[in-house]
Amino acid sequence: MPGCSVFSASLFFTGAVSAVLGAAAMSHQQDPAAAAAPIDSHANGSAVRTLAQGEPRTIDVVARRFSFEPARIEVTEGERIRLVLTSADGVHGIEIKTFKVNKRIPRGGEPVTIEFVASAAGEYPVLCSEYCGNGHEDMRGMLVVVAKSPR
Repeated sequence: MPGCSVFSASLFFTGAVSAVLGAAAMSHQQDPAAAAAPIDSHANGSAVRTLAQGEPRTIDVVARRFSFEPARIEVTEGERIRLVLTSADGVHGIEIKTFKVNKRIPRGGEPVTIEFVASAAGEYPVLCSEYCGNGHEDMRGMLVVVAKSPR
């Protein structure tokens, strides 16, 4: 840029970068209706929050001898899911074979996070994948993926 000082060239470059970044940020703004999505509290005390489109839905799950709470998780086909798992007692595991979920849940309440897409409608067993004592075989839950309604 002939005749421009280093300061004005720098100012031009900074303004151009700001304009590009500002336009990119505007294209990814959160849907206000989704931002205000309510928390859905269940009778067992778990809470589910539905976030903006494209963001995973977070579901808290507690593993304890010999159950998962909630024992039944219902989601919609194509939905991104984030399970946040903790153990209320000893070491457990979670396995949902169809979605290639298999993770160890340590004792002590340290959360383990798993994200996946519920890509196919159906009912899928949720199993404990770490032996946790007599009754381990009965430690089951169910992931229910409801088919998307046609639009």
